[in-house]
Amino acid sequence: MFEHLLKIRFVAIAVVVMAILHSVAFLWMGAQIAFATYWQILRGDSGNTGRPGLELLHALDFLLVSLVLLILALGVAKLFLVRPAPTSDAHSPVPVSLQVETFTDLKVLLWETILTALLIEALSVFTSGLFGKLDWSVLIVPAGIALLSLSLYFIKRG
Repeated sequence: MFEHLLKIRFVAIAVVVMAILHSVAFLWMGAQIAFATYWQILRGDSGNTGRPGLELLHALDFLLVSLVLLILALGVAKLFLVRPAPTSDAHSPVPVSLQVETFTDLKVLLWETILTALLIEALSVFTSGLFGKLDWSVLIVPAGIALLSLSLYFIKRG
């Protein structure tokens, strides 16, 4: 039995390391897009698209995905790798909203973060659709967001 727990611990370590690496990569990509867009704005150059607001929304998408992956890594590390401390939570360096004690807490926290990232993505798709051809497929992501929000409401309620 103990041997199986050690295998799970190695999988958790791999998940944490890879999630942090992916988080840094998305953070880097989002920062590159944001800095390039700000540089174009400061130079007065419209760039390739001519819509710096959309580029900044795409940068925000990358940054929020980075945040989701970082929360996943920290939550998995806290649940599977760190032993619970006997001290009180009053001196914890982690904010109350990010304190994860159970797998359900991690699931709800990730769910809320992913919904926020989906909302920003839907906003950027909808905004870019306003400048181009807008059809019914733009409504798929908002419908998914509504369903995920409704199911999160029922999970928190129950």
